[in-house]
Amino acid sequence: MQFITGTYLFLCLTIFPAFQASPVLYMAATAFTAYGVHWFALGINRYVQGDTTVDGFMAIAFLWISITGAFVFFKAGDVPVATLFVLLALVYITDIPASLLKSPTWTRAKGFFHLVTGTWLMYLFFAAVTTFALGMHLPL
Repeated sequence: MQFITGTYLFLCLTIFPAFQASPVLYMAATAFTAYGVHWFALGINRYVQGDTTVDGFMAIAFLWISITGAFVFFKAGDVPVATLFVLLALVYITDIPASLLKSPTWTRAKGFFHLVTGTWLMYLFFAAVTTFALGMHLPL
């Protein structure tokens, strides 16, 4: 779904001028597309019981995407989304040694940041849906 969302955003940014009014959507489109491909690659690697060392090397590139996303969204003043990218960066920072060194300690740290990031993402989802659907405004 992330890949489809990213592709859809890129298409809309290309065709519709209204989407171009918000340049940060380019970062969102890039991130959605890249993370979508990443999750697909992780799933395939696990399905074929491949070597997880590859995950550590992929995490380096996704760490850079996360850092770039945090920079773009902080610069744009969107602190909640920038915070999400910071948390994603922490996931990838811990994924590198967890995958490359096969360290149980780093794997637990990665799991912790997965939990925190997932919780924050669920809150952002809830806040966005209730804001648009019900006009509520939750603290961010």
